[in-house]
Amino acid sequence: MKQPIPVFSGFVDRETGKLTMLGYERAAMNRWLLALKGKAVDIVIKKHRKDRTNEQNSYYWSVVVPILADHFGHDNVEDMHEDLKLEFNPVESKIEPGKKIGGTTTKMSTEEFMASETSYVERICRWAAMELRNDDGSGIYIPPPKKAEKE
Repeated sequence: MKQPIPVFSGFVDRETGKLTMLGYERAAMNRWLLALKGKAVDIVIKKHRKDRTNEQNSYYWSVVVPILADHFGHDNVEDMHEDLKLEFNPVESKIEPGKKIGGTTTKMSTEEFMASETSYVERICRWAAMELRNDDGSGIYIPPPKKAEKE
């Protein structure tokens, strides 16, 4: 059976550049190192990545996607989600080279999904406001998360 790959967290001090780890993290890492005595190891250091939050996911599925599904006349939000992925997160198909498909959004970080000006959800909301039109000629307004909760 394949061994799991451990991940240990820490913080790099802004001034000294030294790694600081919580006691239990350091202890867990030391246990793993003891188990690998005499073996070569690879050390990988990367910036911590936060997965998108439940709140972000809830906002997307309960506010953004339904508003656009209603505008386009989709019977279900899944179809709208697929259209949005194709438009705002296209990737090349591994099955049909040259064909674009909607890339997964489930692995996006909080920033990639919704926490920056170039995020997936922000680009969708901006597109709806600027490119889509209601019957009265106004753009499609998708309320921001805080406003959406109060309405």
